[in-house]
Amino acid sequence: MPLRLKTELNIWDSALKAYDKQNFSTSLELFSQIADSSKILTNMGLIYATIGKHEAAIEHFNAATNLDKFLAIAYFQCGVSNFLLGRYDAAYAKFQDAYLYLRGNRFINYEQLGLKFKLFSAEVLFNRGLSQLYLGYAKGMSDLEQARKEKEVIGHEVIDDVIRDRGGQYTVFSVPVGVLYHPSEKKLRNSKVKDYLGKAKLVIGSDLDDIYREFSGVTELKQNSDPSTSSPLESTSNADPKASLSGTPDRGATASIFRTRSIGPSPTTERSKTINGPLSTASHLSPIFPHRPRTPGSDAQPQSRQGRAARFTCLFPVPSLATMCCSIHRSSE
Repeated sequence: MPLRLKTELNIWDSALKAYDKQNFSTSLELFSQIADSSKILTNMGLIYATIGKHEAAIEHFNAATNLDKFLAIAYFQCGVSNFLLGRYDAAYAKFQDAYLYLRGNRFINYEQLGLKFKLFSAEVLFNRGLSQLYLGYAKGMSDLEQARKEKEVIGHEVIDDVIRDRGGQYTVFSVPVGVLYHPSEKKLRNSKVKDYLGKAKLVIGSDLDDIYREFSGVTELKQNSDPSTSSPLESTSNADPKASLSGTPDRGATASIFRTRSIGPSPTTERSKTINGPLSTASHLSPIFPHRPRTPGSDAQPQSRQGRAARFTCLFPVPSLATMCCSIHRSSE
């Protein structure tokens, strides 16, 4: 709904509430802010007629029919104000227009448009006939007779009395006091401000761990990225290496342990030294990778192969090039 329409509906509603409290001046002031439709102008004319300002009422009824020439209710009520001012000829003309824009209907129900009022053809004919009687025209009785034929409700019984008294001191039918155009209830509800989110609430837990809640993944990420928070894997770096080697450490624990311990000759290296003579300790040390932990079983086989290679070298020495040349020279002699 456009903002301008919401604003107009809210002003319209406020003006009606002021009218119900009989704050007529406030109601007229509010209606004047949105007086750009035939309904609002008709409302203002009805309010002016209620407080007896029929000149202003006629002005607003005429403005309403200028915007909507088919608005029979505005012609009808304008004729009423003219009749109460003693302008019977002008009243007759307005009642004539109202009957014309009934377009042959016995009544028009304005309740669907927001005005709880039915305009009956019997009432329009009665007012037109009474205006002619006040002007001195006897033909006004024919309108009264036609109005009696088109009676619809109990209040129309007065038509018979007027015919019997041939006019007398009767007045015209009018829109009841307090009847005004109201906006659509559905549109009015939609114009109100709605709070879909509600109000924020601060919830404090009784325990420090209950102060706030967050996703478990976020908590784990904070623990891994915070140096002050020690995880179970990192805590093993300060543990006893021998105690860690007694079991089967995981990848993270193995990497942390072997980075902090001093590397020395393994039992297998000492054994190869004893059997095969001095060998380079560095040649028996394999690189340490976190994902491939060293175990005593994995070092034994490569070291035994190197031991056999050393024994083969000692038992079958490879002759040098000079020795081979001398042997060939002697055989040729």
